[in-house]
Amino acid sequence: MEKDQVFELITNRICDLLEKGTIPWLKTWAGGEGIPQNLISRKPYRGVNVFLLSSLCFESPYFLTFKQAKELGGFVKAGEKACPVIFWKWLEKQDPEGESVDENGNRISRIPMLRYYSVFNVSQTEGIPSDKIPPSGTTENSFNPVQAAQSIVDGMPHKPLILNSEARAYYRPSTDLVNVPRPNLFHVPEEYYSTLFHELTHSTGHESRLNRKSITEINSFGSHEYSKEELVEEIGAAYLSAQCGIVESTIQNSAAYISGWLKRLRNDNKFVVQAAAQAQKASDYILGRNFTQDEQ
Repeated sequence: MEKDQVFELITNRICDLLEKGTIPWLKTWAGGEGIPQNLISRKPYRGVNVFLLSSLCFESPYFLTFKQAKELGGFVKAGEKACPVIFWKWLEKQDPEGESVDENGNRISRIPMLRYYSVFNVSQTEGIPSDKIPPSGTTENSFNPVQAAQSIVDGMPHKPLILNSEARAYYRPSTDLVNVPRPNLFHVPEEYYSTLFHELTHSTGHESRLNRKSITEINSFGSHEYSKEELVEEIGAAYLSAQCGIVESTIQNSAAYISGWLKRLRNDNKFVVQAAAQAQKASDYILGRNFTQDEQ
């Protein structure tokens, strides 16, 4: 594969992660603590590979190839997808003008070639002996629920299914399901609720609730409607955080997040007002406040 094709492969991978809502610089929970590294060599990955592998949000930082898993007596589980990682391979060729000399005394040039291979996280495998996999080092914090915030979650009418099955946060409209990492993976309880509020605000756009077209219609990453929905989510989460008294602990992350999306929409002076109005309706819905159909 040519260098330009490898660059395209990695760029497409990053765009795919972003389109799925993976925004690693906003991650406020543990899970996957430590730099991603190869299980066999224990060498940390470098460069863009760190971003690619960390974005997958596995709790274990250890990765290996299909062949390495087999050599350890294990196998990759059916349906699991690999992640590409890149590396530079140096090729040598004879060159009268070359700066190096090989073992036979010939002058050579060294040419960098970009290559890639595919790896899987150890959690995507089965059958590898447990003594071959070190503990992940994931930090588990004590979790003391914020009662005011938990009351909002418990009191939301017609709420979606809420799970803590993966170390990533998302809302899936097709199954009306919210997932956030386990509460004790968050650095502080307030960030758990802020993240949950973000995804619950997202869920209010479902056709059975407020029926926002930014949820009910398919929108590409960076599009106007996608950006608007992201802004609605975070403003709504900020409203709910303020309602239960945790906004001071979460406002910095919210402000950075909101600022990032506003940069895409700086030429639309109506956008913020519209997004804020929809965020208010979303938070009202979660809080069980009455509003008329005309106000939607």
